[in-house]
Amino acid sequence: MEQKKIGTFIAACRRERKMTQMQFAEKLGVTNKAVSKWETGKCMPDASLFDDICLLLDISINELFAGERILSDDIPKKSEENLKNMELEYQSKDKKIVLCEYCSILLTFVAISINLNVGGIWFEGIPVFSNLLVLVLLMVSWSLFLCWTQEDIYTQKITAKISTIILLLSIAGFVLTFWDIRGDIVHLIGFPCEVIFYGLRLIFDWIRIYLVVAVLAFIGLTYSKKNIDRTNQK
Repeated sequence: MEQKKIGTFIAACRRERKMTQMQFAEKLGVTNKAVSKWETGKCMPDASLFDDICLLLDISINELFAGERILSDDIPKKSEENLKNMELEYQSKDKKIVLCEYCSILLTFVAISINLNVGGIWFEGIPVFSNLLVLVLLMVSWSLFLCWTQEDIYTQKITAKISTIILLLSIAGFVLTFWDIRGDIVHLIGFPCEVIFYGLRLIFDWIRIYLVVAVLAFIGLTYSKKNIDRTNQK
């Protein structure tokens, strides 16, 4: 499905029915911002709204998915095209998500293994380029996973919890470092951050690493919450 084409079609049909975005949104029980995002092709309406949208705009589901009016003779052909396009889209999306998910898990284990091997249990060794490279690949893979699952509210809730845990641990490690530099308490609290982000020692010291991890975790948490709120508004 072409989101932009569908959005343009929704906007055109809405104007034909002499409705403003606000009026259309009120009838559907959503915000006018949500309608604006549909019409600009930024996202699709929630599946639960398809019937109501078609009823308000006097169009069929096939016409909604096709993003255009369909003549009676073309209905079977368009229906088949819509089903094929939807299947291809879901297959492509699922493959990308699964690939990123497995890559993130694999890279996490690789990063932990390399970091422990080079730095030891207390991370006192000198990191090499491979530590940083694996970390960068892990961050890229995780970012793509977040992006491609932004409309999956269950996944976003899980990632929000993970980001919250990492954020709290990194902040605690950052604060405690000033009182217990490289002591047992800091090591125990900061271990989850240290074992993954050890490659950053090529660039920063531990105090700055905790701060960098906190910033990254905060960005991830904010992004997940934004996606959750956006999905709930649809």
